[in-house]
Amino acid sequence: MTKLKIAVIGPGRIARAHLTAIRNNADHAELAAVVGLPEGAERIASLAAEFHAKFTSQDLEAILADPEIDAVVLTLPNHLHRQVAEKALTAGKHVLVEKPLCNTLEEADAMTAAAETADRVLMVAQCRRFFPALDVAIERLPELGRPLDIVQILGVHVAEAQAPWWKSAAATGGLALGLNGPHAIDTIILLMGEMPESVFARTSRLKVDNWEGEDQATVVMSFADGSTATAHLSFNMQPGANERWIVGPKAMMHLQNDRTLKLGDEVLIEDDFKPYIDGDISFDRQFREFCDAISEGRQPRSSGQDGRNVVAVLNAALRSAKTGLPEKP
Repeated sequence: MTKLKIAVIGPGRIARAHLTAIRNNADHAELAAVVGLPEGAERIASLAAEFHAKFTSQDLEAILADPEIDAVVLTLPNHLHRQVAEKALTAGKHVLVEKPLCNTLEEADAMTAAAETADRVLMVAQCRRFFPALDVAIERLPELGRPLDIVQILGVHVAEAQAPWWKSAAATGGLALGLNGPHAIDTIILLMGEMPESVFARTSRLKVDNWEGEDQATVVMSFADGSTATAHLSFNMQPGANERWIVGPKAMMHLQNDRTLKLGDEVLIEDDFKPYIDGDISFDRQFREFCDAISEGRQPRSSGQDGRNVVAVLNAALRSAKTGLPEKP
């Protein structure tokens, strides 16, 4: 097969994970360019050299006009996703964009419309979908009966903003909600198999001088049959935690660190925890899915519509945190 030529545009904190995934899928794709702003020239050059990009660029328009570039990976701040993705899709490039898809439903609709018009793949980088343990959890869900309750705790310790744009609630889509909320919301929707009917949220900001947005959030989702799901997000947990309990009328599954899955007391799959900031199996499998969706002319797992669903829930959570009432996504 002809290898896809990829440009990584950003490149943000998570860029190394995507670059590693491109390198590990060398049978499907090759890194053509690393693209960024002039003030990031040193980082761009360093990443390009390490991952053997053919060239670097500070000219986005030239990259999008280059017929040799088949697809782009966007590791940009949340508030820039729509602007760059829409340009790339209109220019005929396939797009893999870091989560969340964007910050608002208006942006989501514009991005999915651009992908449909251009007949190009738009995929959201929801890496936690691609851990083998989640695949097994989905396969074994029938043994639980319909999930009646999902509880997820996703907590990390963040002392200071990791990038200047993290200080802006508008740019991040909140903060904990915009940055870590997509991880929890996406897998809850995937496991439940449907959108919630209502969303109720409470948020707070403990580090009041560090950023504008919330660093704690609890989101409760209610589904048509009375099932519920709760996601607790925190930037203040020491040590961090990543736990999901999936409760059904017949049994319960426990998914820890996205890698170890138990059904009752039975260990179904087990793997050691390691940070994924520099890449791991989830990013490798995610990028392979992006390539396969392009070559097969189909919607990817974690499509633009999937991303829109997550944005709808996140927006409802932000509204609920302000009104104190349940909101419809």
